[in-house]
Amino acid sequence: MVRQTTYEGLLARYAAGYGRTQPIWGEQAAATTAATLAGASNTSWQKVGRSKALPSSLPSGVSGFIPTRFTVTASNNLGIIYLCRLVNLGSLNISTNTFTDGSAMPTVTELNTSRAMSGIVLIEVTTVLNATPGNLQITYVDQDGNTAESNTAQAFAASAAVGSIGVVTLNSGDTGVRDITNAQRTAGTTPTGVITLWGVIPLAIVHNVATGQGETVDLLTTRFAPQLWDINDEVYALVGSVTAANTVCHGVINFVGDS
Repeated sequence: MVRQTTYEGLLARYAAGYGRTQPIWGEQAAATTAATLAGASNTSWQKVGRSKALPSSLPSGVSGFIPTRFTVTASNNLGIIYLCRLVNLGSLNISTNTFTDGSAMPTVTELNTSRAMSGIVLIEVTTVLNATPGNLQITYVDQDGNTAESNTAQAFAASAAVGSIGVVTLNSGDTGVRDITNAQRTAGTTPTGVITLWGVIPLAIVHNVATGQGETVDLLTTRFAPQLWDINDEVYALVGSVTAANTVCHGVINFVGDS
């Protein structure tokens, strides 16, 4: 099959019935905890929306899905809504100190060269942490393929609530992670809780300037850099520096099926 690389080609695919629209919706129903991880890069994030996943098998005549436009709005003035794909790099039960490995970041073709992607790492609290949960340390493959790098341990926030998200600090000079091969909890007092580690693939940033005002990012007319998505992919909406409950984000993402 031939990749579509022109506006005309993508429009022809739309006209032939290969367009698709997926809803984006979500709510952070309970307040989250600030400073989920200690460290200079620490910020507080919430996962406030996600799209319906793409089909689990490719339709006839489609080799993948190219996102063309995002439109989102929010229940309050969130400032910046960060649209991205998240890769589950693994999870850690801090009580048993058991790491369950996930996926590595995907491989893509850029400048006609195949390479493994890298991205920043977020932790999401999926089971509430106790009052003295200890520290997090990861072993990872960095953006250049260097293996078995271990970062400096970062302290978990005490009693971090479900849905709290923080940024993992990497070693000096590292800009991203290709894979996490191990994660461990150090110290703590009878620690309990579970975290998930996410690799981030950025897609777009939307400036939410007013409550309820919709914002659109057109990936074809404002920037022509089509990405090819696969089965089961979905987009997430993240917001930073927000910990309040009842944050809602909703919108749509448009795709065209590549040939």
